[in-house]
Amino acid sequence: MFLLKDMDAKKSFPIGVLEHEEAWEFFKKIAGDGVESSDLLPIATEVAKKCGGLPIAISTLATSLRNEPPFVWKDALRQLSKPSSSNFKGVPGSVYSTIEWSYDRLQSEDHKQTFLLCSLLGHNLHLEFLLMCAMGIGLFHGVSTVEETRNRLLTVVSHLKASCLLLDGYNNLRLDMHDLISDVATSIAANHVFVLRREDVLNDWPDDETMKECDKISLLFPSMNKLPGQLKCPKLTLFNMDCVDPLMKIPANFFEKMKNLKALSLYGMNLPYLPSSISLLPNLRTLCLYRCVLGDIALIGELKNLEILSFDGSDIELLPEEIGQLTKLKWLDLTGCSKLKKIPPGVICKLSRLEELYVDDSTLFQLKALFPNLEKLKLSLTNIERIWFPQAFCSTQKLKKLIIKGYTNLKHVLSDSMVEYLQQLECLKISECKCIQEIISTENIIEEAFRNRYLICFPRLNTIKLKGLKKLIGFCHEDYTVKFPSLKTLEIESCPKLKGFIHNSKSKEIPTDAVFFNNKVLFSTQ
Repeated sequence: MFLLKDMDAKKSFPIGVLEHEEAWEFFKKIAGDGVESSDLLPIATEVAKKCGGLPIAISTLATSLRNEPPFVWKDALRQLSKPSSSNFKGVPGSVYSTIEWSYDRLQSEDHKQTFLLCSLLGHNLHLEFLLMCAMGIGLFHGVSTVEETRNRLLTVVSHLKASCLLLDGYNNLRLDMHDLISDVATSIAANHVFVLRREDVLNDWPDDETMKECDKISLLFPSMNKLPGQLKCPKLTLFNMDCVDPLMKIPANFFEKMKNLKALSLYGMNLPYLPSSISLLPNLRTLCLYRCVLGDIALIGELKNLEILSFDGSDIELLPEEIGQLTKLKWLDLTGCSKLKKIPPGVICKLSRLEELYVDDSTLFQLKALFPNLEKLKLSLTNIERIWFPQAFCSTQKLKKLIIKGYTNLKHVLSDSMVEYLQQLECLKISECKCIQEIISTENIIEEAFRNRYLICFPRLNTIKLKGLKKLIGFCHEDYTVKFPSLKTLEIESCPKLKGFIHNSKSKEIPTDAVFFNNKVLFSTQ
């Protein structure tokens, strides 16, 4: 990071500290009572002093040292006693050293790079955006699909939270980072990142010699007059810009000297045309255009290596035919595109490698076919009473994950005739659909003699999670027998009218003749 003090910017840290006794009690509570043993107590008290009474430093350091043997504590004290190169006004160098030490102890390069990336992307960071950026820059190795990468990211994030280097965001889809830890993180990456935040004012950009070493740029709503005609950043892999002024222009040649750029995110910009130099980014893998006003975006078709494309919340009326040229695309996000009126026939069907498609009310019925490699469909709708699946989707039989959230008027998720097309389904998650009464509706006419014999089977379904379904009374009607031979996880939460998994069942237990499972069952109707 090119330090803000070098650019005549001002930054202050509101820091509250604990008194010595309070700090020690807090440190001891986290590190464990073992710190008071005779062989560890003298070392532990000296280590605790290095935190300067700052709660975030105490929790980070004590968590890292919990249950460690004395030699680890001694080594930590030695390293924390070294002079710190950090020089932020009002913050002791030793406090920075405690966080740097915790960073150095992270178990893998994946953890370190994820931690540094989080510090660049701002507060209350959405996990899906973090995933898009991580995939774009190729942060994780040994994973190939979106789902594999997501699982790896969530694992790393959980470890970083356990180390107190990351915090929970305001909901379970977001994460956060303490300001002080964020500044330590960006100082670790010192010479390779350029970060400006909302409180910063940029008058002049650093010189070319400085920028040519830059690996990542993140502009988080700073105050600045304009972008330069061109940024010479041959090593740049990520450019993220959250715009204060929607009239901010991107010069036509702005990206010309960024040939290594892999992830590009623009937020809140007015783009009647994409800058011509965007077609000169052969390595771009992630493009996010969040809440932008978009006109002619046909140049996107030139980005042959693009894997992730998001228009989340953008003002776009036409999805250009050129998007059909993105044959490596794995993830397309069209949520929040309320003005999208036309998707040219056959365009999306050309995306043969597409794995995840996100749509909502405004886009669902534009989709005339889905895709042979699609493994996950996430629907976030409000006014639809019944889910419609195109015939082309039904014929693939390959969907593995179905996530449905926020259908206000939906009464049934699937018809019984749809089940045969979902034989590869492994995960079903339905939440916040207040009108759903049954998961499967009855369409077929069942003769009286065959009632209680009609069988519905999901052979691969291993996870079912139902939450916030206020009117749900059963998975399907009692005339059906439903079998889940692979079911391992069943989680039911806030479904107050559900008395059994089958409609009209009197028992609060899951009927053993209808549902088979072998691992975890969480059943709560409270």
